[in-house]
Amino acid sequence: MLQRGAEVLESFFPGLDAELRDCGAHVFDFGEHARVLFPGGWAAPVTSQVYHHASSRPLLEWVIRRRVLRGSTITVADRTRARNLLWRNGKVIGIEDNRDVSWHADLVVDATGRGSKLGDWLTGAGLTPPPARHVRAQLSYTSRLYECPPDYRPPWQLSAELTYAPSTRHGAVATRIENDRILLTLIGADGAKAPRNENGFRDYALSLRSPDFHEILSHTTPLSNITCYSGLHNDWQPYHRMHRWPDGLIALGDAVCTLNPIYGQGMTVAAVEAATLQRILTRRSACEPGFARTLQHAIPAAIRLPWRLAAYSDIGWRATNQRKTLDPRHRIVRWVVDRIPEDPELYRRFIPVQNLLTHPVTLARPALRLRSSAPPHQTHRPRQPDRHAGTAQTSPGSSHGDSE
Repeated sequence: MLQRGAEVLESFFPGLDAELRDCGAHVFDFGEHARVLFPGGWAAPVTSQVYHHASSRPLLEWVIRRRVLRGSTITVADRTRARNLLWRNGKVIGIEDNRDVSWHADLVVDATGRGSKLGDWLTGAGLTPPPARHVRAQLSYTSRLYECPPDYRPPWQLSAELTYAPSTRHGAVATRIENDRILLTLIGADGAKAPRNENGFRDYALSLRSPDFHEILSHTTPLSNITCYSGLHNDWQPYHRMHRWPDGLIALGDAVCTLNPIYGQGMTVAAVEAATLQRILTRRSACEPGFARTLQHAIPAAIRLPWRLAAYSDIGWRATNQRKTLDPRHRIVRWVVDRIPEDPELYRRFIPVQNLLTHPVTLARPALRLRSSAPPHQTHRPRQPDRHAGTAQTSPGSSHGDSE
């Protein structure tokens, strides 16, 4: 969880951060204790004062679910799937579930993620959404959970080797989480995918440049099966552009926009969108005509920055069919990524941008514009990292796609 997302959740659930720490979650300075290998080399350690919150997804969801249901009037309908919307006079008044039960509501919130059927439901009601925006990068990630023995404690909290269009198709992220465990995720882009079998998974990890993943496999014990998600793209359903948006319905999170999971921004974007909903609810009633349209028009403010960052990184893959001349914003971000291994100050400025705390314009100050006009010191033929290098730092995260 990025710092901004953690701050939003803390505002919703005071004491959540301490509760997660008590359960073993790790909180660390992103620049000091994450270790990242960019295509051009290792990022140097820096004090960023940007903090990552690392735990397993089940722990985070369990703690939040417990807080939501504690003394609340909320009813949870487990193993229930929304099958369609209920309508009356052009307004959404509830949903019909997979058991033919009707649930009536003043406001229906679609937070069903990448598998959302909302576009189909709206089309079936005669409200065809505008075409979605896509950056097709053919992403995949393949994960396994490991347990550390008492004598193995890595010097990092997170280790990552990043993919980079158009040449670096393989990468990985390893994150230390609660109970002395490590979640290792092997990343593939442009159609690359780590195998789900034991030998294939290991060979993929060992083919990477970072020695950290070899260490994990050598020192830890597998605790889970290997799981794989593929068919992951950057997709934005621009519901805010619809000429008619029905009252009684809003969409949030991955139901609106899905992002490259390697950057770990999805949960933070969803949290910021929920905060937007809360803010508008303090001024207007959800039953008020036009409320849903106002909220849906406000959602893009939370999406634009992470969407641009993902597009800047992924537009160069062959699958995008968008290998156009890069505009100045693309060029500045790619220039920054190319130079991070040799410029710790630039890396320190980049961290809050990647963590959605500051805008990329902070990277384009006059001095940077001046430097960006010079050719890079190296071509994009990745250097081999020093396998005995000390700790150096950065990070990504995860999300869900089509399970295999």
